[in-house]
Amino acid sequence: MFLLIRSNLNKKILFHVLMVGLFSIAGFAQTDLTSDTLNYDELEREIGQMIMVGIRGSHLNAGAMEQTRNQIANGEIGGIIFFKHNIKNSRQFRIFVKSIKAISVDHALLLAVDEEGGQVRRLRKAQGFQEFPSAAHVGSKMDLTEAYHTYSNMANQIHSTGLNLNLGPVVDVNINRISPAIGQLNRSFSRNPGTVYDYGNIFIRAHNDAGVLTTLKHYPGHGSSREDTHNDLTDITNTWRSSEQVPFKRLIDSATVDLIMAGHLFDRSHDKKYPASISAAHIQKTLRDELGFSGVVITDDLQMGAIIKRYDLDEIIIAAVNAGCDILQFSDPLNLDSDLPARIRKIIIGGIKAGTIDPNRIHESFQRITQLKLRIKTEKDSATN
Repeated sequence: MFLLIRSNLNKKILFHVLMVGLFSIAGFAQTDLTSDTLNYDELEREIGQMIMVGIRGSHLNAGAMEQTRNQIANGEIGGIIFFKHNIKNSRQFRIFVKSIKAISVDHALLLAVDEEGGQVRRLRKAQGFQEFPSAAHVGSKMDLTEAYHTYSNMANQIHSTGLNLNLGPVVDVNINRISPAIGQLNRSFSRNPGTVYDYGNIFIRAHNDAGVLTTLKHYPGHGSSREDTHNDLTDITNTWRSSEQVPFKRLIDSATVDLIMAGHLFDRSHDKKYPASISAAHIQKTLRDELGFSGVVITDDLQMGAIIKRYDLDEIIIAAVNAGCDILQFSDPLNLDSDLPARIRKIIIGGIKAGTIDPNRIHESFQRITQLKLRIKTEKDSATN
């Protein structure tokens, strides 16, 4: 645990105690309500903001997109993540994103892409986009000024397509250089956690300056792993080092973090049942209470082999919500049940009625997400900059 010593500590402690008391009173007031007095229409709207999905099409008018159009318009999803099958060329993709953003919604959609550079990129040269080097190249070959220039170009390209969220930077420390998910793919800036912090901070600043939100990943640290969470169980119990927490902690303390992605990483010294992505011990106790992160937590793709092979959908969703996760990501549209948002709502509402989910958890996530979305630049905002 990190201890902060400040001259006004007593005032802060008193303030904290008072706030805890107020939240406790509010919590009791909410949870004392019977299932008949809860506003389920409101809860369903709030749950919609917690859902991010991949989509099948590359043009909004395509027949395959009809259900997606309705889900967006009805507020059943709060975010979309795009992949190569959505992107035919730069012109098509810009038109596609613009048409999605033209749908009237109460809260702006998070429109996301995995654009790290190197081998993990969605905007490719063959489709008319500029490509960028890997994090390993940037961290070892560029100074911070050059890195800022590189990531400014990346962020401006993302923003020019109409997207507003990059699922990067990777702030995993490159402890195991032959890790199949990180080291072998050159996704880490460095083996030195201080260097990872420096370049991660530059990545964030360059994106924020361009009007693009960012996501730290993969909490609590994937750099020492021997397996890949895309495939199956990734156990870091005996490999994880405290240095892997340093970039996360320093970036949280610098108040620059937009979102943090929780990885499907097992550390049995923290939680013997669940990986970090759906673990209250990892998310609520360590990330929020100890490290002090009060922002949006997004899960890694909940269809990855590391998790979907071991738990059923009901357990995954209920555990993720109770862990303190705000956005539940299901990113593979080719494997998706087209009615997934409705299934998620049904599971969460069922959990609330059964008493296994406190409705306050939904309200908390909704407040965090909508607060974050206030930072998304509109087209009008962008034009004045």
